[in-house]
Amino acid sequence: MNLNAQIDTTTRGDLVDIVWLRGGSRLTGTIIKWELARGMEFKLATGAVLIIPKSEIDKVYQDVKFDATLPSSLSSISLAREPKPYAFKEHGLYQSFSAFLNFSDPGGAGLHYSIGHRFSRMLGVGAGLGIESNDFFNDRDLVPVFAEARGYFMPEKISPYYALKIGYGFALKHDYSDEIEAKGGLYFAPEIGVRFGGRAVNYYLGMEYKIQNATYVNNFGWGGEGTFTDKITYRRLEMRTGLVF
Repeated sequence: MNLNAQIDTTTRGDLVDIVWLRGGSRLTGTIIKWELARGMEFKLATGAVLIIPKSEIDKVYQDVKFDATLPSSLSSISLAREPKPYAFKEHGLYQSFSAFLNFSDPGGAGLHYSIGHRFSRMLGVGAGLGIESNDFFNDRDLVPVFAEARGYFMPEKISPYYALKIGYGFALKHDYSDEIEAKGGLYFAPEIGVRFGGRAVNYYLGMEYKIQNATYVNNFGWGGEGTFTDKITYRRLEMRTGLVF
């Protein structure tokens, strides 16, 4: 701690201990006893005494108590840069916007939007829709409409998450590719990954395994003499990234 003026904080009792917990909470007071292997006994400014386990302590430093008698030039000095607290919205309305890419032989990509209600950090339920392709070479596009559940395992700025989507993918028919019928089917996609941020707007990166059924009927032959039916079950491992707010 470097100041441009000398202050005898030891004799004046101007120092306070600051403890930041892993969940983002800040405690101000005095460390009574600190065993590095176990934790500390901490007295709050209110007089209450807490036992804080080692596993919950993020960082510890000292600061100077506010004192109206200090020179104004010292009152504006920042003695420590405080970390931004964990402020992820664990209850209420949520929205998510994401994109995915898969690296299978025919390729695939798409966009999804969902909206729902978060009952707790571990469980949010919502609904969404998207536009996606599972085959770049044959223009086989789908519009999935789905229900979803998602949750976050830790009350931290970086947390693993899960998501599960189930619904129906509507197949889009393209006349220019000689399709005469396109029918969708079951859409199912479990997902795991990591959320970054812990604030009002967060981004995430994950992997999902998608199952999508679809049926396509096409003309074949120079004069459209016949048709053939292609029943497909897409099974794709996809990388997904997006925003949740």
